[in-house]
Amino acid sequence: MAKRKRSKKGWSEERSCPTARLTSDLFIEIISRLPVKAVGRAKCVSKTWRNLIQHPDHRSKLPHALAGFFYNRYNDSVERLPSTMPNFTNVSGDVCPFNCPSFDFLPIHQRIELLDCCNGLLLLRLFDNQDADAFSYVVCNPATKNWTALPNSIQSRVKLCIVRLGFDPAVSSHFHVFEFLEDEYEYDITGLGVYSSEKSEWVYTEEIGSGDDIIRLLHDNSPSIFVNGCLHFVTMEPAVVAVDTKGKTWRIIRAPDGGSDDEEAGMGHGFIQHSQGCLHYSNLERHGEGIQLVVYVLMEYGSQDWILKHSIDLSYLFDWRRVDLLVDFNWVAIHQECNLIFFTAGPDNTLMSYDMDRQQVRVMQSLGHDSGTHYLLYVPLYTHS
Repeated sequence: MAKRKRSKKGWSEERSCPTARLTSDLFIEIISRLPVKAVGRAKCVSKTWRNLIQHPDHRSKLPHALAGFFYNRYNDSVERLPSTMPNFTNVSGDVCPFNCPSFDFLPIHQRIELLDCCNGLLLLRLFDNQDADAFSYVVCNPATKNWTALPNSIQSRVKLCIVRLGFDPAVSSHFHVFEFLEDEYEYDITGLGVYSSEKSEWVYTEEIGSGDDIIRLLHDNSPSIFVNGCLHFVTMEPAVVAVDTKGKTWRIIRAPDGGSDDEEAGMGHGFIQHSQGCLHYSNLERHGEGIQLVVYVLMEYGSQDWILKHSIDLSYLFDWRRVDLLVDFNWVAIHQECNLIFFTAGPDNTLMSYDMDRQQVRVMQSLGHDSGTHYLLYVPLYTHS
């Protein structure tokens, strides 16, 4: 009887709540304007709220939290040529369908290489079943299983280029693919091809940078972000370079001055992410006989003024003297909604997180020695893009 009374009281309180008189459409309209954290808390208010928020018809209207990371796993079996296999690691705690993504909704292919991920869309390189050297670019949405095959670029039959994806669903349902053409020996960017899904065509330019600027990409695993209609990436200088979707406007943002050019200090060229509305730049810096993990933030996008947001001795995170930082340390991501950094350390690529606010380290899982070094942050997108 006691349980019935509590249940009836709870039902009565829920009915008497002013929000209970809201229509479901109006409720979702209000909730959709809240940040991800607030939406998560709203699910705990009542069963009615939770059911409305989790209903499949409403998923496309609500912001979603970080689900995990895609990455390539390399197969060095003697029985077949080395190849890459897509993998996914779940960090959300929720049930996720990508523990071992097969991408069986895509056209028949020999193998898949993950290239980039941007706001819920994945950029892939699909290798042909008949011709091992032939490939095509495909952009897909794993949540809805929609996909688009791109027409061949001028480089797709010649060489494997560094390729990145730009997409902002808050601005447009269309995406852009950036294909960088490099000098064969110096690794300078000599040209840029940009594909627009709106026009379904590639546009090329050889006008790189401003004036006499020489821009050198880091490597094919270096991260990029798409913010304010521009693709941002780190160069060898080191600097952060931004280019618009027409390939005409270039901007160079110098890297924070606190960085070290000494490669033994770790990844001296830094790592960029977009978190809480601002551009972030993280790095490993040598200080005396120790090494610090540092995070800078560009509070005003139009400025060149990086502000030191956080620093911590690397020895607090793990015994870095037992880790070859040039080989066995990799940045993974900075959480888009909070001060949480993800990275891997050690020969087995142990995934770890560090909470800058609480100064807490968490060992999450081993990704294995055969996992790649290019990790793609994934937040599901349930619209039909």
